Amino acid sequence: MTERGFLDVAVQSAHAFRAIMQAVARPGRVLELGSDLEAPDPLLSSAAAVALTLCDFQTPIWLAPELRNENVIHYLRFHAGAPVTDEPGKAQFLFAMAGETWPAPALLMQGTHEYPDRSATLVIQVAGFAPGDVVLSGPGILSSEPFGVAGLNTSFWAAMVENHARFPIGIDVIFAAPGLVAALPRATEIRLLESV
Repeated sequence: MTERGFLDVAVQSAHAFRAIMQAVARPGRVLELGSDLEAPDPLLSSAAAVALTLCDFQTPIWLAPELRNENVIHYLRFHAGAPVTDEPGKAQFLFAMAGETWPAPALLMQGTHEYPDRSATLVIQVAGFAPGDVVLSGPGILSSEPFGVAGLNTSFWAAMVENHARFPIGIDVIFAAPGLVAALPRATEIRLLESV
């Protein structure tokens, strides 16, 4: 049995798209991503909403081993039409879980200086958010924004600092928590706090 996608695709995907784009435009801001879709375990409904909103038959998806099972693969193929690849370097969207392993950002599609949009987006499922890991600044942030994500450590944030240094190429990150979404575009500057 395939879990349910959007009941009203036009309306609900538009709402999800608006929330995701607002999160990208305002890095570190946690927004509600309400949806009545049902996703197969262990894929969160919020991560599924990102996939069904942003992915299609032209956007290869890579799934971390913890998320990769036949139900999840079938769900994404059925509802998004997206191909699932075994090669992370060829994926435009990668889905992973906080605290687990995934390829280093530098090994993923970075885009080019001529076409920076030809890059990968890493979607990380997280338990929740709480300020305290890092301070964000840059486009879309008035001054600075304290930000924290459950289950991520110093090595992740260090990799994101290196990712920002490659701007305008590099990857973007979307965090999906139960019912919530936040984003970390590559243009965002990151200052690690000593407690991380």
